[in-house]
Amino acid sequence: MNNCNFGLNEHKPFLKKETHHHHDHSHGESCEHHHDHGVGGHTHDHRGTDKKVLKIALSITFITMLAEFFYGFLSHSLALISDAIHMFTHSFALIISLVAIIIASKEAPLSKTFGYYRAEVLAAFINGITIVLSILWILYEAVDRFLNPQTIDVKTAMIVAVIGLVVNIITGFILMQGDNNNINLKSAFVHMLSDALSSVAIIIGYIVISFTNWYFIDVILAVLVAFVIGRWAVDVLKHSVNTLMESSPIDIEEVKQYIEQHKEVMELHDVHIWEITQDMYNMTAHVKIDKSSLENYEQLLQQINSELKEKFKIVHTTFQFEW
Repeated sequence: MNNCNFGLNEHKPFLKKETHHHHDHSHGESCEHHHDHGVGGHTHDHRGTDKKVLKIALSITFITMLAEFFYGFLSHSLALISDAIHMFTHSFALIISLVAIIIASKEAPLSKTFGYYRAEVLAAFINGITIVLSILWILYEAVDRFLNPQTIDVKTAMIVAVIGLVVNIITGFILMQGDNNNINLKSAFVHMLSDALSSVAIIIGYIVISFTNWYFIDVILAVLVAFVIGRWAVDVLKHSVNTLMESSPIDIEEVKQYIEQHKEVMELHDVHIWEITQDMYNMTAHVKIDKSSLENYEQLLQQINSELKEKFKIVHTTFQFEW
């Protein structure tokens, strides 16, 4: 009996055995293919770049935070101290993302059969939750200012807002140099972008208030910013939750129809598709083929695997052939 080959993987198939299960299908030879989880090397390349941009972004944010704390206490400016606390939340988000990439890059023990790749998805989920909390904070602050109008030191407030905007634009631009499809990096980027939008809203609000005393402008701008940030937060949370819940990242029916178009394939059932991390999709299924195609099942298996990898990014498959 020939070995099963796919790419650089080779192993012997299970021995043929005629049995029956509760669906009353006959089981034939089964071939399982396990691919290296860092398929093609591109995942590791991206992680190296992502780690670098996160370190730079974290350094800039952390230094700005320390400077704002120092000058805030020195000048007794509550505005500077408040923004420093805000910068701390972003430093925390960047640290979570950076630690997740470091963990994901580590070699896992045998018990962790899919490695530590899910650490990045978990980090994105945590960052998504903190983005939602920041939205609530923005809305609370806006309503509080509207109900309790206070005299604003426009000059100091504008300086703080401009500093925050410049820092977040720089860190956002740096993060854009990484892998934008990585849900972990995307969550860190949304944090930066949300703060940049908040800074823009604060600057516009202060300018309008200084000329008109229309304090309600704060609430309007805060609601607009919260709505935009909310849409991004939902996207990050939805993606991370779906991955953690083993939801299929692609249309299962489309994959089934694609495989069933092969004349040798009679039916595909018991299909499971899930995502380990970005561009790392796994699939298991039972493939019912005509008995006359048994001699060519290895060639069929190789063709199906190649097509799934190219069209759907499914890089790890386990198929049970039946007839």
